[in-house]
Amino acid sequence: MPDRPTPPHAVILAGGSGTRLWPLSRLQSPKQFLPLAGDETLIEATISRLAPLIPASQVLIVASAETGSGEGYHLLEPYDRLLEPVARNTAPAVAVSALKFTLAGLDPVLVVLPADHLVTGLEDFHRNLRTAIAAAESGKLALFGLPPVRPETGFGYIVAEGSGDVRRARSFHEKPDASVAKGLIAAGNCYWNSGMFAWRASVILAEVRRHLPSLVPVLDAIAADVRAGRGFQEAMAAHLADAPSISIDKGVLEKSDNVWLVPASFGWSDIGSWASVLEVAARDASGNAVQGSVIAIDCKDSLVRSESRLVAALGVENLVIVETADAVLVARADQSQRVREIVERVSAASGKEHLTHVTVTRPWGKYTVLEERPGYKLKRIEVRPGGRLSLQSHARRSEHWVVVSGVATVTIDGEERSLVRDESTRVALGARHRLENRGDTPLQLIEVQVGDYVEEDDVQRYDDVYGRS
Repeated sequence: MPDRPTPPHAVILAGGSGTRLWPLSRLQSPKQFLPLAGDETLIEATISRLAPLIPASQVLIVASAETGSGEGYHLLEPYDRLLEPVARNTAPAVAVSALKFTLAGLDPVLVVLPADHLVTGLEDFHRNLRTAIAAAESGKLALFGLPPVRPETGFGYIVAEGSGDVRRARSFHEKPDASVAKGLIAAGNCYWNSGMFAWRASVILAEVRRHLPSLVPVLDAIAADVRAGRGFQEAMAAHLADAPSISIDKGVLEKSDNVWLVPASFGWSDIGSWASVLEVAARDASGNAVQGSVIAIDCKDSLVRSESRLVAALGVENLVIVETADAVLVARADQSQRVREIVERVSAASGKEHLTHVTVTRPWGKYTVLEERPGYKLKRIEVRPGGRLSLQSHARRSEHWVVVSGVATVTIDGEERSLVRDESTRVALGARHRLENRGDTPLQLIEVQVGDYVEEDDVQRYDDVYGRS
């Protein structure tokens, strides 16, 4: 039990992959870290809308270790965070987050939100949020229910009983077919499951112990490690792989008799497809949403987005056209839910276009793959001021660096030297090396990798200031 009253905290679940928003969203650069509905990324917008009730200092973000040390590093850096080495769905993420607080002697109300949803009508959102927090303070498991606007088959449904601002949840219906969805809506007091919740840390942990016993040994092992002096992140990372992969809805909420629904009066979108992006985007007089270097002539109700080059569309209707440096999507808007089928095919064909973009962000800066062929890879690397790559070696490739701007501090097998524009060096296969930028301007260089294997996983790290292994 807590030693002192604790204000509400937020737990932001940022581990999703966003495959239906390919090619912009990738496994290593998922949609929550992208600006899809304005200038802010979706996760930034999620945190911003909480600010009047829950400040950033009371936000805990749960993300994958891969995005947390890559594309999302600088977005997540200001916040308390847990980085999952493996994905185990929302039940373990929720339970582990609650455990983190209780082990610190705290028992706050936790407002649990996905990182990648869009909410409009902030006054209504804050009013509903206050209602949910009050319900959670009294020991209830509160969730936001969204009034359905169509018989959507991609969402879960909750049937409530009673009336008022807080209603008992009577039954859950996970992604029903169209006829069942129509029947649920016609019967009334039925809501979409928003995936947004509020509960006390101790209450959700008690419910997990009651309804999801397969997760309990993992929580107990983490707690034992922490009590023995291990850091929480390290303890969680050591045991999370043993957790069942199950949602908090399936694992706990559908079995509990203590779930209460707060009918939502705010606008909402899960930004779950390009069609939903088109729905919420600013449009021109012809219903088109365009972004980037785009020419659209005699087009109607279409989304056209360019990331790297000119895209021209002529006389098309109800299309989604999304261009990136290495992939282009053209789809009917009403078929955009099927984009994940393309991602599955790309993955099955051992392509990289589902994993990462041509330009990849790292904590120290970014790199762009300019060309890749069997036996070699050509990159442009930019190291931000103060950026420092890990001390590392490669078993199957050598590297050649040519500085094009800035000053590089290079360490190879213990020997340090500086390289300026038009100077170069070679890193032999197996050599321990490090690259850093001690200057106040970006460092840019060209890297040529040569070897029988030039993938990113050929790396042995010996020291890394960003905590990567």
